[in-house]
Amino acid sequence: MLTNDLITSENVSKDLLKAIYDAAFMETAWDDDGDLKINEDIGCSVFISDNQEKITFLRVFRFEEGVSRADRLEFVNRINDKYSFVRAMLTTYDTLAFDHDLFIKGGISKKNLVLATRFFLSIPLDAINDCGEELVA
Repeated sequence: MLTNDLITSENVSKDLLKAIYDAAFMETAWDDDGDLKINEDIGCSVFISDNQEKITFLRVFRFEEGVSRADRLEFVNRINDKYSFVRAMLTTYDTLAFDHDLFIKGGISKKNLVLATRFFLSIPLDAINDCGEELVA
């Protein structure tokens, strides 16, 4: 059960986040780089900023072979026009990335972390399906 203790810049850590997600019955794992991964219907990586003032959720997708850079950029722009909670971007590797920053300066509840994570995870597939699923592998 999640308690009302706050996550703050002073106490945030990857181990704390993993324990919170585990308590919420979310599937967690560490990747080869030691980054925290969350998996519900889809997965994402969870990062803590260097100054420990925000938590970032990140999910990356590959494009189908042969999709032009112009089509990729137009697709990303369509997503950003329709979905304000996440940011869609074309990475330097020409992949599609979704991210969201959750600011924790001043503190957030464990429940809000879990709800924000689940909300983030609900968006990428909807955005892809809504804006051009034929472009994404």
